[in-house]
Amino acid sequence: MARSAASRAETVPGQRGPYAKSSQTRERILSAALAVAGEVGLHRASMTAIARRANVAVGNIHYHFGSRDALLHELMIWVQQELLSVVENAVADVPGYLAAEEASIRAYLAFVHRNPAYVRLSEEARLHRPELYREGIETWLRWLREGLEEASRTGEIRSLDADETASLAHFLLGARYFLDQMIDGVDGRPYPGDDAVVATYMAFVRNGLMPQKENP
Repeated sequence: MARSAASRAETVPGQRGPYAKSSQTRERILSAALAVAGEVGLHRASMTAIARRANVAVGNIHYHFGSRDALLHELMIWVQQELLSVVENAVADVPGYLAAEEASIRAYLAFVHRNPAYVRLSEEARLHRPELYREGIETWLRWLREGLEEASRTGEIRSLDADETASLAHFLLGARYFLDQMIDGVDGRPYPGDDAVVATYMAFVRNGLMPQKENP
């Protein structure tokens, strides 16, 4: 079940076209910004600290991104695109909505494990850069709605109207948010492991989305 990649942003702010240096330098700066934001918080991530982590001059960051705000804006887009790309690749050749949803949530969890700074960055953006947070949320909601709409059309899940589809997309996204928090240990409980989490999540999805059998 291949879900469309069209939901993702097609352009990236701050790009200087033919005058930009290598994409490797840009990615090194973005990776450094993610690491620093994960350690000290998005609103405390200074250009000096990011430049030191990336082993570049502060002027080099200005050259590539123009300003600190532009860098942090692109960082949020970059992380969301990286995550969505990982998830899309995981479900690209998976047949059926339920199997694709399981592959999706496993890929999501694996990404969060590999990128622990993502959880803090997302939370910091929600609190201090809500416009960036909303952009990422809307991208995810579009992607989730596409999957639900396709599965509903093909009869893989029960028939959904537009309001139900929108609500369910929010529920599924909300589950991912709370799984972020579970991995991060915000409630003080040990993480039960991906297999246990995925089994619980998929039971929730099956019970809520599968067509209901009529009583004889």
